[in-house]
Amino acid sequence: MIGYIIVFFVLLVLFVGVPLGLFMLATSLIYNRRERALRSEAEAHRKILESTYDHIWKEIKKHCGLSEEHRRSFNNIYPNLIDNEMDDDTMLNWILDCNLDFDPTEYMVIMDNIADDRRRFVIHQRRMMTILREHRKLTGKGWPVKWVLKDKSAIHYVPIATNYERWGSHI
Repeated sequence: MIGYIIVFFVLLVLFVGVPLGLFMLATSLIYNRRERALRSEAEAHRKILESTYDHIWKEIKKHCGLSEEHRRSFNNIYPNLIDNEMDDDTMLNWILDCNLDFDPTEYMVIMDNIADDRRRFVIHQRRMMTILREHRKLTGKGWPVKWVLKDKSAIHYVPIATNYERWGSHI
């Protein structure tokens, strides 16, 4: 009788335990690899978005003859600049407040460069929002993900609202 019980448990382990273990291992590899890929892609897009800010600031600083002390006021206008809510008079007045010697003929060159950066920002922020949505779906799943996923923490990013091109709702 004990021999049958031992055989039963050995068969149970072979036909249930081993496939279940292999399934959990494969699931763990798949979900953890996907989570790491989303996290690294989000970090890449965060760097691109930050470099867009830096590029716009450097362009304005270079063309308008501004100093680093004007960066704080630039931080205040940056969301409106990205959102394309600033009219030309407001932007030009801000530049003239910072540098009275600014040549207004340079203004259109600056705004053309900013328009390209704005498009780039919107494209990358849209992708960033998609990444955040995918990551939230992945980490919010129930069984078996909650048992095999190593890092369930959220990816932190605060989007800048933009009407320049609708990219969907906020996360």
